[in-house]
Amino acid sequence: MQVNQVKVPIKGSVKQVSEVIGLFSDMWVGKKLSFTIKSEYPIQEIELEGYLSNQFPEGNNIILTVGKETQRISSPGNQVFNCLIPVNLAAYQKTKVEVVSGKVLNPKQQGLGEDERDLGFILVHFNIKRGKTAGEYLQEGKKLEDKGKLEAAITSYQQAISLNPKFPWSHYLLGEALKKQGKHKEAIAHYNQAIKLNPDSDWFQYNLTQFFAQNSNCVLGYYAS
Repeated sequence: MQVNQVKVPIKGSVKQVSEVIGLFSDMWVGKKLSFTIKSEYPIQEIELEGYLSNQFPEGNNIILTVGKETQRISSPGNQVFNCLIPVNLAAYQKTKVEVVSGKVLNPKQQGLGEDERDLGFILVHFNIKRGKTAGEYLQEGKKLEDKGKLEAAITSYQQAISLNPKFPWSHYLLGEALKKQGKHKEAIAHYNQAIKLNPDSDWFQYNLTQFFAQNSNCVLGYYAS
């Protein structure tokens, strides 16, 4: 596998790109282009930008596939086109990207020079829109909570847990925010999950004990239910 050496104009945070098939040094792409990417961040969308030359007077059809998601676009000739796919790729997830051109141009056969390659379009670049990491969601949630925006903070903590459910601090911070909203049953569940993930934490144990001491009526109601 080649690391940061492949001449693919990808904008975004990608640590690794596998060997590219179907790409030429002058950025003309043939009938099919395929490679595998692995990003250090979650990926929310991938966009292909290219140029279709005036040698395609009737236009061309381009198919972009990322993993199991596919997007098709029809573009007139002599025009820049783009094709975007919303995705939900986890950090460091290896994902295959494939571009298929419906039509190809052979310059030599059409009397346009000595180039004998079957060409589809000129690749401008791939854009990758990355998502937030679990740690970034936690930081965002804490800032929102400090500003008194509890609902938004809770959403950020939940996003962090969805990305990394085994990080105890996400559950603890979510429990703290839920406690402030008076949602004691839900708060206790996340406190307990934090302790389950890190049973050696005196801080988690202490705060849960304090919660029980300060909310005895609510706790009794919790166990009664």
